[in-house]
Amino acid sequence: MKMKYLALIFIPAILIAMLALFIRFIQYEPQFPNETETQTAKTDLQIPIYPDDPIIGNKKAPIMLIAFEDFGCGGCKIQSTLFDSLMKKHPDKVKIIWKGLAAAKFPFPTDLAHQYGFCANRQSKFSDFSQLAFTNSDNLSQTILDTIAKEIELDEKKLADCLADGQAEAYMAKNEQLGLALNIQSVPTFFLNNKQINPPTILEGWEAVLGL
Repeated sequence: MKMKYLALIFIPAILIAMLALFIRFIQYEPQFPNETETQTAKTDLQIPIYPDDPIIGNKKAPIMLIAFEDFGCGGCKIQSTLFDSLMKKHPDKVKIIWKGLAAAKFPFPTDLAHQYGFCANRQSKFSDFSQLAFTNSDNLSQTILDTIAKEIELDEKKLADCLADGQAEAYMAKNEQLGLALNIQSVPTFFLNNKQINPPTILEGWEAVLGL
């Protein structure tokens, strides 16, 4: 009798909680719906594009891929190399909206690397930064990050101000919340037409997926 009584209490409560969570999920909307020309078409699940999201490739390219990646991720490094080849072979065909998720913790947490990436994007040098960050993905210490900043000729004062004003951390937190909402389990994770796809491991695979 006691077990039946508990079931009568908890099962309806669980169902109500699940329904509330489902409603909140389907009501999720972009926070900046009119602030960027790279908005995706309205679908059942619209992934918001933020003004501070780095864009790799031609902003007017017809095919848009959304990438959740981390500078310390080996798989992301491989994909970055593939995308370099893809962009060279098919210029102006594909653009990548890059959303950083700081996942790696060893040998250095990648949070600081993402902050530097955010600030490099503010100076229109994200692609240059990301290439060197992935090259040094196994050693993203502050010393290495400062070396990369000098290599790509970031303005030192603007970089220091950007790192200190808290906007990079706020942007990272927003991406983390979005990752949770999308139930992203690992990086790299890619979305095409608002649908998650399995990333190919060869250039020809990406060409097939993207219809190139």
